[in-house]
Amino acid sequence: MIKIAIVDDEEQTREQILRTLKENIQKQHEVEIKLYASGESFFEEIQKGEAADILFTDIQMQQLDGVELGKLVRRLCPDMYIVFITSYEEYAAESYRIEAYQYILKQDLEFRLPGVAEQLIEKLQKQKKEFCIIKDGTEQVKLLYKDILYLYKSKGAKYVNYVTTQGVVRERTSLENALKMLNSRQFLLVERGYAVNIKQICRVSGDTIYLEKGYEVPVSKARLAEVKREINLYWRNS
Repeated sequence: MIKIAIVDDEEQTREQILRTLKENIQKQHEVEIKLYASGESFFEEIQKGEAADILFTDIQMQQLDGVELGKLVRRLCPDMYIVFITSYEEYAAESYRIEAYQYILKQDLEFRLPGVAEQLIEKLQKQKKEFCIIKDGTEQVKLLYKDILYLYKSKGAKYVNYVTTQGVVRERTSLENALKMLNSRQFLLVERGYAVNIKQICRVSGDTIYLEKGYEVPVSKARLAEVKREINLYWRNS
């Protein structure tokens, strides 16, 4: 189930977005759509644990506007796709400032909204197929690749630790075997006992990688140049 949130303080626009999604998207995909009349009401729901995969929000709203809402959402839900809706093209620059996925002019809604929504749903469906199953003690745990921040194994330890957005799980194996199981170039070996999810990297400074959720991972001097090349290549192509 893909969850979509529509935030706009104009009822007419909310209903137009809802109608367009229902006519073009809901018939082909299993989606849940919720409407919010203000940025405050949506953010309150997010703080209570309500989830959304895609957020369509107006930029110009009273009190909490779309840009400020986007900043708040980014802190709590870094993986949420944000699409700005605006009447004015000059506000498009705001979408890049907080790394929104797209912006759509209101006059182009019926033309552009179905295509943007379809692209995002395809991305989400692909992400939800990328997972591994590990054995943590007596339990089997399904981990989505996108939720794994990094893996590490301390010297002499028997377990690989998977640091995820929900917490830490571990499996009795080698780091080499763990990376073979993941079978993805998404995970980059940065140190003898550390591998990071390249999609979760926020920045690189010196010999330290900074990840989502405030995590920091060291990079060995021997691998630093290669690691930076791989990250730059990913950022250029993403």
